Amino acid sequence: MIADTKRARVSGVSALAARAERLEKAKKIAPWLWSAVRLLLLIGISYVILYPLLVKMSQVFMSRADLDDITVRWVPRHFTLENVRLVGALMHYWPALLRSVGWCGGLSLLQLATCTLAGCGFARFKFRGRNLAFVLVVGTLVVPPQTYSLTLYTVFQKFDVFGMVSIFNNGEGASLLQTAWPMLLLSATGMGIRSGLFIYLLRQTFRGLPKELEEAAYVDGAGAWRTFFSVLMPNALSTMLVAFILSFVWQWNDTFYSNLFSPGFTTMIQVMRGVRTTITQYLGGWQTLSDIYASSLVNTATLLAVLPVILLYIICQRFFVQGVERSGLVG
Repeated sequence: MIADTKRARVSGVSALAARAERLEKAKKIAPWLWSAVRLLLLIGISYVILYPLLVKMSQVFMSRADLDDITVRWVPRHFTLENVRLVGALMHYWPALLRSVGWCGGLSLLQLATCTLAGCGFARFKFRGRNLAFVLVVGTLVVPPQTYSLTLYTVFQKFDVFGMVSIFNNGEGASLLQTAWPMLLLSATGMGIRSGLFIYLLRQTFRGLPKELEEAAYVDGAGAWRTFFSVLMPNALSTMLVAFILSFVWQWNDTFYSNLFSPGFTTMIQVMRGVRTTITQYLGGWQTLSDIYASSLVNTATLLAVLPVILLYIICQRFFVQGVERSGLVG
């Protein structure tokens, strides 16, 4: 009887030990399984996002013989840069690239300067109506620009500042349409593309800075501007870089404001949109809408149009990620 009881206790202890060992193994395997699942999800999502870009990249370096060969799918059998040279000539690529980079870069820098000052003002200065003004700034994010496009068009069609322009223009405002002034004025006054988002991000960054830094600068005799340029702005450079990159990309892809105010002012994206007609004229008309060669030329033009933005992100991606982490977009 006693021997049976001892054997039962020993078997029970052995079962508990075996169960504990299995649980320990499961705990060690679980992180690996979860990492594998996350890796598969990331690979699947990345493939869905990158698939159009991969297709375009594979067709850019294919010759016409490869495009007509059904056995060639991803890797070109006859590597060539003829498509790039042809589309670059049809698009006048380098002049359009320089013009677009200069235009979008200038607007982005002007917008960044305005939004940085506005964000710092909302974060570090107290004034009457500050919360209401910031609510209106955030409200610009939810109001589509199409709702006030007619008002903006009318304002710049007969632009006037407190009646001073009409005094020297026979009682009428000056028309700023078909010029660069509408976009410049919008960026300089905090009404550029997604300016509300940039003001919000920079306000959050400046609010997170210790007030002791600012107070120490005031004790050392620095004024508001010296404190801003020497103390506050250096600590917000990562967020400013995020704002600049996003502004540049949105300016680069913009067709709404440019078509509304300056249809004749062509940028890279507008050139790419018109390249289909140019390729059609060059080829003497497409036989069918599914012409593989013509489609590959359009894909080449698209890739050349977005290539500067891709390179910008690749170069700045480490600082971009750091800025996103510190700006309040995550967490």
